[in-house]
Amino acid sequence: LEKVIDSYDSIADAAVKTALLGATVKLFFYRPPEVKNMLGKVLKKATEDVSSQDLHDRALFYYRLLRSSPDPNIAKSIVTSKSMTMSTKHFAEEDDSELRAALMHEFNTLCTIYRCKAENFIDEENIVKFVKVPKEHPLPREAPVTPVTDPGVNAITNHMGGVAMADAPQQSVTTVPSTVSAEVDLLGFGDDLSAMSVPTPAPVGPASLQSLSLKSGVILNGEDYQNKWSSVPDAEAVIIPALAMTTGPTSTDGVEEPLKAFNVFTMASGELSTEFKFFLYGQEEDAYGGGFFLIQAVVSKAPFNLSLTIKPNGGDTNPTKRKEKIDQLVELIK
Repeated sequence: LEKVIDSYDSIADAAVKTALLGATVKLFFYRPPEVKNMLGKVLKKATEDVSSQDLHDRALFYYRLLRSSPDPNIAKSIVTSKSMTMSTKHFAEEDDSELRAALMHEFNTLCTIYRCKAENFIDEENIVKFVKVPKEHPLPREAPVTPVTDPGVNAITNHMGGVAMADAPQQSVTTVPSTVSAEVDLLGFGDDLSAMSVPTPAPVGPASLQSLSLKSGVILNGEDYQNKWSSVPDAEAVIIPALAMTTGPTSTDGVEEPLKAFNVFTMASGELSTEFKFFLYGQEEDAYGGGFFLIQAVVSKAPFNLSLTIKPNGGDTNPTKRKEKIDQLVELIK
């Protein structure tokens, strides 16, 4: 050990110097007479060494401990004691409840494995943003009510293969064979139409409300839904509060499946203690504008009533036609 101390200046690795210092101090407590001079040399060189801050601080600590300790046995117990074993695997700063709550929003990702948010290991442009559906209705219920007219139009256009009557050829609308009208009950009222006299249908003008036709198989994820919803100002939303209902749904499926048959799809839904909530959407056929209708519906349970917030995104920019289509959509949902 003495030869190594004499060659201290030739040692380049700070870890070797630190180990030499520690070994010399420990050996001093077991063989004080032989090690006294060696300890003085290594302490002098280590305290003057500026190549490693840790080595310098350790040498000062040992020097002050040996000089100021009233009882040598106390200094010996500190220097020669075994390293303490950590009783826990995590430090206090790692026990971050806020981080755990954030990871729950990215549960099915690598974030739970790496124990950090996606922004810490994924470039911002590649991060998939998870959008949480708002707990409360995003717009106030106390808003002007948009008049609703022309019930059952979507059922008629659906039976006609999705072709809107206002955009069909004029002669096909104004001339309807009486035999077809007498045998087909399109609205499902169950009346015996064969026993009734069927009047000749009146010509349908260009201002007809029968102008809504929705695409089938449209898929919209949560992020796209939120982006489209946010892009439409609240001032352009149509709010229809507290429409009375004679009966209400017993589950979300009782609403989603019938609407799906008319190409109104569900992005998210849920049942609370006092109400059902639905986040719905539909897209017009490209021939009629291709715009989206984003719908947020709340069905209160006691008493049963329906509140709607509808935002049109894209499609027909004519205010009159857009209003007509929204009116039809409201009747379909009712």
